Amino acid sequence: MRYADCGSETHHERAFCEYMEQELNAMGIAFERQLLDSQVVTDGWNILAKIPGQSDKKPLLFVLHLDTVAPGSQVKSYVKDGKIYSAGNSVLGADGKLAIALVMEALAELKEKKEAFRPVELLFTVCQELGSHGAKFADYSHVESEEALIPDHYITGEILLCTPSRHFVHVELMGQGAHVIRKNEPGVNALAAAVEILHQIPMGQVDENLRINVFDLVSLSPSNAVPGHARFDMEIRTFGSEKWEQVSADMFRIMEDTAKRTGCRCNISTECDFPESDFSVNEDMLKRLENIYASVGIPMKRTRSFGVMDATCTQQIGIRSIPIGLSIYHSHSAGEYVVIEEMENMLQLIKQILKEF
Repeated sequence: MRYADCGSETHHERAFCEYMEQELNAMGIAFERQLLDSQVVTDGWNILAKIPGQSDKKPLLFVLHLDTVAPGSQVKSYVKDGKIYSAGNSVLGADGKLAIALVMEALAELKEKKEAFRPVELLFTVCQELGSHGAKFADYSHVESEEALIPDHYITGEILLCTPSRHFVHVELMGQGAHVIRKNEPGVNALAAAVEILHQIPMGQVDENLRINVFDLVSLSPSNAVPGHARFDMEIRTFGSEKWEQVSADMFRIMEDTAKRTGCRCNISTECDFPESDFSVNEDMLKRLENIYASVGIPMKRTRSFGVMDATCTQQIGIRSIPIGLSIYHSHSAGEYVVIEEMENMLQLIKQILKEF
């Protein structure tokens, strides 16, 4: 709850960065501050911490994100009926901070009881919620771990085997502006063309391998003029390269045909900021995790998620990674909460991972 009450919306993580450095200092944990260049828009920084453990074992990396979605700058957590909520119109921030709290508590208890555990590295990242920018531009040169666990999924027991690719599509339509009362100069309405295009494209979870979202539809124009320019952006998440090739070809045809029919010019550009990630290749890690989950009485389920997370970044650079779930309800909403009794089970799981994985 202390962590939750320290607001850290994406781009504004500084206060929580300082708070976590105080926590690490109080626990006698060595850390380094990783300042990020202008490619990451934040007033905070990444933190890499190292905790010694059994000398015959290699370190295990936990990647934990410090930021939360908005609105999360004025969090006031409280307990009701065995659950932790945030008062008012604010997220709790458990997405990010629950994992941090559980890992820190697990380490504190193991250190206090002088129980043996594997050496641990903790990489705290900023700006995860808007594209894992902290993890993308982290300095991994001082990371010794060859394996990583990334607790950034919402159901305890679920282990992610894959996450999708994420593509952005940028569409610009150029029509012809005109005064609305001129009959001999009707103009070409670019906004109307954009709306017609979007009406033909399915949105949301289209099928089990495709999600489409449109955002930032913009067409600035005086009230007495036909809009001569419009633009919009789309985020598309897909499993399978064939799915992306199919959906992009279909959408581009709709955009180009509609623009031509309505008399507009159309510019389309795309970018892929996250590749599809396959974590199932780390089968030996999955089997070890399965044994640990069984030992604490939590059934392990292999699944996948449409989420984009820091695990893709670590997997890409050769740190074998597995995203794991910790139960959060109604994440990314003002109704977000966690169940205290379930947190106790999650804590036992994290402690067992530290001792046995």
